[in-house]
Amino acid sequence: MDEVTEIKGEPYKRTVMALAALVAFALLLAGILAFAFESNERSTDDAYVTGHLHTISARVSGTVSRVTVDDNQFVHAGDVLVKLDSRDFEVRVALERSRVEQALSEQARARALIDQSVAAIESSSADAKKGDLDFKRAKALSTETPRGLSQQEFDAADAARTSARARVRQAAAQLAVSKAGLSAALALESQGHANLHDASLQLSYTDVIAPADGIVGKKTVETGERIVPGEALMTVVERDVWVVANFRETQLRNVKIGDPVEIHVDALGGARLKGHVDSFAPATGAQFALLPPDNATGNFTKVVQRMPVKILIDDASVAARPLSPGLSVTVKLSSRDVAK
Repeated sequence: MDEVTEIKGEPYKRTVMALAALVAFALLLAGILAFAFESNERSTDDAYVTGHLHTISARVSGTVSRVTVDDNQFVHAGDVLVKLDSRDFEVRVALERSRVEQALSEQARARALIDQSVAAIESSSADAKKGDLDFKRAKALSTETPRGLSQQEFDAADAARTSARARVRQAAAQLAVSKAGLSAALALESQGHANLHDASLQLSYTDVIAPADGIVGKKTVETGERIVPGEALMTVVERDVWVVANFRETQLRNVKIGDPVEIHVDALGGARLKGHVDSFAPATGAQFALLPPDNATGNFTKVVQRMPVKILIDDASVAARPLSPGLSVTVKLSSRDVAK
């Protein structure tokens, strides 16, 4: 009887052990899947390095006389990148400066005419006063009996008084003309200074300068070319970079401003850099597309959207191994920051 029980127990034990192993495998697989899912919910490979890229262009038309930089060269803010032929602009500056000097000369002439008109008013006023006195005496003498002054002399005194008054009005009119001339000369000077300032600015624009520290790339300009305003000549890329990670909208519950993240960079041999979440974009990436989606249709299909998240790099080693905008990276949130 014991032998029969022992024989029947061996298959049972094997069955139990097999079931236990199967359950253990299922639990292990479930754990692996749960870990992979949780890990996937905390990371994204839809991320890239970006930064400030300054497209350099000229503000005036001209012929390139010299290109002072080459591709991949580091430049400082204010360095001259391209020089244009400045002779035409120098001529205009000289012309506008001469117009300012001409306006100053017109002012001096107008002031001299004003002084002359003031003197003429004073002289004619004195003559008019003398003419009034002579006319009063002549009138008194002409009324005496016997008559003390002939009619011809009386008429002459009256004409002298009228002529003196006319000269006063003429001098006053000349003074007004001279003042108007001075105002016009002052306006010409103001306009001349504005034109001179504009010409000087145009001359300064013949030196195309770097707006910031960075590295030159995509240089397309060469000496002797004729360029126009707004034409792209090169790009200056700043060394200050950050990461833009496009998280799925279902992952945003795990992402908060200030959260620490790990950044895996393939270009650095899979090196891990430290960073933190800085900010969220004001809209999803689809809304910034050339043709944003219009969901107000009857055949709407829900598509999981992506939200761009700006991540700043905190690792000091980036300075020794600078990253280039456009590199692909993988971003992973720290496990302790997952939403509960």
